[in-house]
Amino acid sequence: MRLVIDRSKCRKTGQCAYLHPELFRTDTDGSPIVRVEHPGEELRAAAEEAVELCPSGAIALEE
Repeated sequence: MRLVIDRSKCRKTGQCAYLHPELFRTDTDGSPIVRVEHPGEELRAAAEEAVELCPSGAIALEE
């Protein structure tokens, strides 16, 4: 499983980094950066929630 962000869709709301700082951080320009590209089972629920809650649909989990 790989956590990715489609930067062309991202609105830079910061919601992902706010809700899941264990998975994301915010760059100086407000762009999200994935901290854990390949989250393990212990972070699967958080990664799935981030995908669901992203207002622009920019976050995805690739198998």
